[in-house]
Amino acid sequence: MAGEIQEISEVELARLMAGEPRVLARLAAGERIRAKSPFRYPGRRGNVVVYLTPGPIGDAQGSPATGHPDAVPGGSATSQGITAGAVAAWRPVRISDGGDLIKSLDEQGMDLAVDMILSKTVFHAVKETEGGTVAGGQVCLDSAVGKVSSDLWRFLQLVAEIIGLRHSKYKDALLRLSRRQDAPDLLHWDNQS
Repeated sequence: MAGEIQEISEVELARLMAGEPRVLARLAAGERIRAKSPFRYPGRRGNVVVYLTPGPIGDAQGSPATGHPDAVPGGSATSQGITAGAVAAWRPVRISDGGDLIKSLDEQGMDLAVDMILSKTVFHAVKETEGGTVAGGQVCLDSAVGKVSSDLWRFLQLVAEIIGLRHSKYKDALLRLSRRQDAPDLLHWDNQS
């Protein structure tokens, strides 16, 4: 049961994003959660699905021993004066897209392996987001149980911004085309018949 991913509804996702303690307690217990967001990928991919799984131990959220930023290596959390609730609040959680974002870009003709400018733009956007990373083809954001409510919003914003790159790429191409049409004809193409 520990490795099994539990599906939650959009209502439960909203409760999680609002910081409801019952849903946060599920993450603190190490439960793996999958939820469809109300946002959709362009094309056939459907809803943006969010995965919340136990995060990597010793990430940027705190020490390797407990994940708590004030913890000192060695000794138990209780011997350090840290309550069980505080340790649970700093338990690492990884928020990911399950690999659908990069697949969606590829389906839209934006292959990161081919388009190096797009690739650098996507990886830069992810790295600019605190806790953001790309691992195993998935866009991820490393968080903690105590911060996951606000970090879920940041993660969905990141996904939306990357999805929006396809629109900005086409808009940029149209702007360049219109500038070329307004520019003087230096090659005298109009005079050739």
